[in-house]
Amino acid sequence: MTENEVISILCVDDEPFVLEILEKFFERESGFSVKTSLNATDALGLLNTQQFDAVIADFGLPDIDGINLLKETRAMGFSGLYIIITGKHRAHVAIDALNNGADYYVQKGAGIVSDIDTLVTFIREGVGKIRADRALHESESLYRSIIENHSDLICRFLPGGKIRFVNDAFVNVIGNGKREAIGNNFISLIPEEEHEKILAQIYDLSPLKPGIVIEHAIKQSDGTSILVEWNYRTVFNTDGDIVECQTTGREIPGLVQSHETLSLKSVKDAVSSLQTTTIGMESEDEWKTFTKTIDTLENPVFAIDKTGVIIIWNKAIERLTGYQSRDMIGKGNREYAIPFFGEPRPMLVDYIVISTDKRLSGKFPGIKRAGNTFIGEMEKVKIREKPMFLWGKGTAVHDGKGGLIAAIETIEVVEHQQDTQTPTDSEKEIYIGGISSPTLKVAGGSASEAIAGLVPPPPRGYGIYATNKRLFVIQNPDFDLSKPTGMPYGPYVLDDLFGTRSSIDIRPKTIETIEKLLVYEIEKQDLITIELMNPVLLPGFLTLYNKTGESFRMFIDHKTAFLQIEQLIKSFYPEILRLE
Repeated sequence: MTENEVISILCVDDEPFVLEILEKFFERESGFSVKTSLNATDALGLLNTQQFDAVIADFGLPDIDGINLLKETRAMGFSGLYIIITGKHRAHVAIDALNNGADYYVQKGAGIVSDIDTLVTFIREGVGKIRADRALHESESLYRSIIENHSDLICRFLPGGKIRFVNDAFVNVIGNGKREAIGNNFISLIPEEEHEKILAQIYDLSPLKPGIVIEHAIKQSDGTSILVEWNYRTVFNTDGDIVECQTTGREIPGLVQSHETLSLKSVKDAVSSLQTTTIGMESEDEWKTFTKTIDTLENPVFAIDKTGVIIIWNKAIERLTGYQSRDMIGKGNREYAIPFFGEPRPMLVDYIVISTDKRLSGKFPGIKRAGNTFIGEMEKVKIREKPMFLWGKGTAVHDGKGGLIAAIETIEVVEHQQDTQTPTDSEKEIYIGGISSPTLKVAGGSASEAIAGLVPPPPRGYGIYATNKRLFVIQNPDFDLSKPTGMPYGPYVLDDLFGTRSSIDIRPKTIETIEKLLVYEIEKQDLITIELMNPVLLPGFLTLYNKTGESFRMFIDHKTAFLQIEQLIKSFYPEILRLE
């Protein structure tokens, strides 16, 4: 191995015995170089004078704790791996470490010995990725430097003409600065009388013939034009649609006639086959790709523009409501509510498109916000004369300048179980859904036993699942954090502490699998109340009260998991749900 391939590690711990273990383990592995320090102050001195690929630091250092040392090292510009080791399995240490840029978490004692092989692999792969990323960044910087300083005019733009990149030569010839160029429309720089011919040639390209050379004029900022030989290259997606164009040009001596500056309206008229004015998107192809994706979703989805006109009505919502896309798109006046409520009325999308002031004065009870997503309160509706429970999740679509252009709502429904079911229907057990996550904890026993809010060790992840007849709590072996392994900061570990979507398992499970992992189950008919407490400063919880007066409680550490469970319970037994 060459000197450059050696991975240098700095180990920081106030216990010489721990340093000795780490040093011996890593030095017996090929390609590692280890230095040690008994305190954070000396470690910072080493980091100032030497380069390290990874730092392994104890949380409980005598002068500066491991988290503050982490902050100091990141502030110094250290971009290598940072691993925290601690004597106790404390979630807040892991959370603080993640928030401040750590990469791995190891428990002291037997945990270090049993986890060392995993740690070695993690450091090798992590350092390899960091070095590869660094090399790629340097390569990209060099490439960008070459491109930006190239004498040819270079411009990249989207199918509708929106400019994504220009080099210095392009800017110098056109006469506008880079800031003015980026986001403007390349098509508008072509003289109007040449639009149809040029666009026809560009959009006649295909994956088999992705390039063409065309001579045509381009307008300068002073209104004059120059003749340029352009080499167009197009990039296609897997469906054969153009996703981006790049053109390089060389000026042809000789001045072309002057032209008046083309108005935005003229540009839109000239490239109407490529642009849409419905919601202000730059490219019809871009919007078609987006709507095609929405169309393939299993969930019913519709969208309105900021004036309230329906612009998307996907196939799933067609199947749900019986209202066809061709009959709905283009309608306004809240007609999207008719298939659900039998009359035009406000829905979640209306809350998204109106101003904040109007929201405050409007009647939109029970709407919650999680990041950029709005979640509506469950409502009883009739769809095709069938009683159902409906709630929506909505999000806003913005243009490149942050302006609202559309609101999208995803509909989730569950059919209301009526007393008129046939015996065959009532005997059949149907899986509804469920969620597992390390953010779900079971303190056991009754609610009174768990009132302290402390989850006893060992830490494990649990899950809650429902059929039309039963509610189950399981212990999910995929989220058993009591095992003596390290805690890489990726999906299923530290992200789990935050309840992020990547750490939540919502994959369907068979009833047989659920029963094998069972911790607690209750028949739907035996429940009298389901209480959900939202996690704010303290963990939230789900409490199940049965007819005998007993209860079972599950703690919910984070908001994302809580929202998933709330939707699950609304699908299972919304009539007895009590939200706190």
